[in-house]
Amino acid sequence: MNDSMINDVHSYIHAHIQELIDLICTISSIPSPTGHEGQKASWILQQLHAMGAHQAYIDEAGNVLYPYQIVSTGKFPLYNAHIDTVFSQLNAITPRIEGDTLYAPSCGDNSADVAALLWIARMLLTLHISLPSGVMLAFNVGEEGLGNLKGIRYIMNTWKDRIAEVVAVDGTDQAFVNRAVGSRRYAIHIQAQGGHSWGNFGNTNALAVAAEIIHDLYQLQVPAIPKTTYNIGTLTGGTTVNSIAEQADMTIDLRSESMSSLTALDTNVTAIIHRHISRTVQITQTLIGSRPCSDGVLNAPLYDRICAIRHAQGLSTTWRTGSTDANIPLSMGIPATAFSIYHGQGAHTRKERLSLSSLEPGLLQLVRLLLSN
Repeated sequence: MNDSMINDVHSYIHAHIQELIDLICTISSIPSPTGHEGQKASWILQQLHAMGAHQAYIDEAGNVLYPYQIVSTGKFPLYNAHIDTVFSQLNAITPRIEGDTLYAPSCGDNSADVAALLWIARMLLTLHISLPSGVMLAFNVGEEGLGNLKGIRYIMNTWKDRIAEVVAVDGTDQAFVNRAVGSRRYAIHIQAQGGHSWGNFGNTNALAVAAEIIHDLYQLQVPAIPKTTYNIGTLTGGTTVNSIAEQADMTIDLRSESMSSLTALDTNVTAIIHRHISRTVQITQTLIGSRPCSDGVLNAPLYDRICAIRHAQGLSTTWRTGSTDANIPLSMGIPATAFSIYHGQGAHTRKERLSLSSLEPGLLQLVRLLLSN
């Protein structure tokens, strides 16, 4: 990228930053809980077509894809931002701005990053920027929770032979994912005798069995390095205060930076569950989510370019592990990273907020990386 193009890009970003803010507000206001991203995907596709990105389309998984200057052969980078959010109970979101702060559930994770890719598409078209390898801009579904990385899995399986590197626009603007935290998530269903709390006293209680399993689970020792964790996320069961619970359900989240540690933890947890099966207790363990681990691709031009861009600004580069869309390409041996364009707080809460002044430098960092291919 020559000096003239750098100056044009800098000027364009500075002159059009309000458009990015407006996009973030609009995108935040469109409900898109995991599994119900259709309305937002349709809106994104309409925006792309309206700006002249006529090649954009929605694939079979529900992702919106825009192949920019991609030819029939050769490899290209993929830049993606997930469009689903964790807010399944919110049907209406009204963003508000106070001073330098934008408030709205999902304004940061991941509306700001979705807006950034839309904004970049317009910039590429408006400035007629030529990219030697082209780029695939993707607005993908199913990143959060039990979405199980559905969208990025489909993209990588479809295009894996042609994708050179992946940038998942998600996370934080000051630290960069280059190693994947893997996870396995289970739904546990417990069926016990149950009965009347007085007349059938002594019968097995499904909630009591669940409590015993939880107690045993939390006695497990796991390594600090590689970091490995477990969590009981939800627990439900029983019917009334005077009934011995016949059924109970809980969800378990297992995570590790290491596949071998994750597998060992999984084995231990499964053994604990099986120990509580008896003549009067049946337990069903169902895998409801799985994300691959990877030590990452620790040496790649992608990481060198990130470091060089930040060094030119007098900034150091912090690498970290993460559970993001980058898990899938990293597990396939494809260089990948995840970082965002904003500085914010309160992700996954109704008090989520971001700093408006962080958007311009964050967007510039992302654009410079894209144009450095």
